[in-house]
Amino acid sequence: MSADTGDSFTEIKEWIKVNVLWIAAHVINLLFGIIIYIFKILDGESGIPILPVVISMCIVFVHIFTYPIEALPIEGSTQDERKRIEDIRSRQRNKWMIFAYSFMLISLLLTFYPFINPLFSFVETTSGQSDGTIQQESTEQKPVKPDAGRYLKTLRERPIAVFIGCSLDPESKTLLCPKSDAKPEDNAQKAQNPGGGTIGSAWVINIGGHIEHCTKDNDKDFGKSVTCQVKDGLLIPLYFIILALMGGSISLTRRLPELQKQAGSEYIATEQQPKLSQYEFREYLIFQMVQYISAPLLAILAYYLIEPGNITNSVVLAFTAGFASETILLMVRSIANKITPGSGEVLQYGSIAGVITIQGAAAKKAEVFLTELPQLHSITDEQGFYVLSNVPVGEHSISVKSSGTEAILKKDTVKIDRAQAIVKKNMAIITQDEGQK
Repeated sequence: MSADTGDSFTEIKEWIKVNVLWIAAHVINLLFGIIIYIFKILDGESGIPILPVVISMCIVFVHIFTYPIEALPIEGSTQDERKRIEDIRSRQRNKWMIFAYSFMLISLLLTFYPFINPLFSFVETTSGQSDGTIQQESTEQKPVKPDAGRYLKTLRERPIAVFIGCSLDPESKTLLCPKSDAKPEDNAQKAQNPGGGTIGSAWVINIGGHIEHCTKDNDKDFGKSVTCQVKDGLLIPLYFIILALMGGSISLTRRLPELQKQAGSEYIATEQQPKLSQYEFREYLIFQMVQYISAPLLAILAYYLIEPGNITNSVVLAFTAGFASETILLMVRSIANKITPGSGEVLQYGSIAGVITIQGAAAKKAEVFLTELPQLHSITDEQGFYVLSNVPVGEHSISVKSSGTEAILKKDTVKIDRAQAIVKKNMAIITQDEGQK
């Protein structure tokens, strides 16, 4: 066995030792998913269980986002040490981005999940049959009629369920159940009058509502279904939640590349988009995922606050609530912090940028840092350009030293007057016979 192979095995053993609890959590969740899948097959159902997938994502999220952030190099650190720390921080950012993009893709797939797999399916079994048919003696198959009583009992046992339903609330503007004692033409006329509430049923999400009763809809041309009437609770059209998730997915897809760019080592900060530190990058990524999760909750809130009276208003409101979920959450946080909405947090940081020259030529790979905060440093590029981001407002002393040495080539002072300001500071170093200054 070669030395490289031995080192690889050692690294794997160390990794397993450090992450043994996380590995155990994934194994337990995998066994849980297999058990659920087996029970689904035995019950005659199909489809991949969603709950184990969600639990797995939660485990990965807690694992990578709670891992400690490597501290910035202290004053006097060697160039190799600085490079090692930056590599660790870069790999950590990559892990966060991999999870964020995976979360984004899974979110998009879950958005379309209702179109490819029913969220709630009712299966009536008779005589050991699980496919909804009865085997007659003459080998003729005859459809089984839906059992509305059993369907009602099943739904009443679920505080949250998805089914075809309507509302018994007389104040509701949509999904009103038709009156049993009304003539069909009266219900049809009222259904065309949005001012008096629209009559009809649709796929809905019921949260905490009491299901009064269910009725069978028999149609020889289009099959049979069961419609349930709901009283109290929250009754939201399923399409409303799906559109909100679509809006949240688009917003998440738009913001992730922007955050990745702002956290990159080559990014040049601007007044509108300052460079993100490691901690800020993690915070913003988590916030973006929270805004997606909050999209359907905000959509439900908007649905009951605004009460859209027609399908057009509902579609616009649902998508807007999902797409603008980040803005809404920022406003809520601003109000909670007693800050005027829209002003956001007052950032007490700015940036310093400029060009370093030695004897009139660009100083390549020179190190520029704050004398009192050496962890805030930058390495000049081929043109001698540097940027110091996230510098506290106030007066600071900046120092320049050549790469690989501890000799200070020059010191100077610079002042940042206001938050998010970018102060230009060029420094020319002239080497004299008696030394450098």
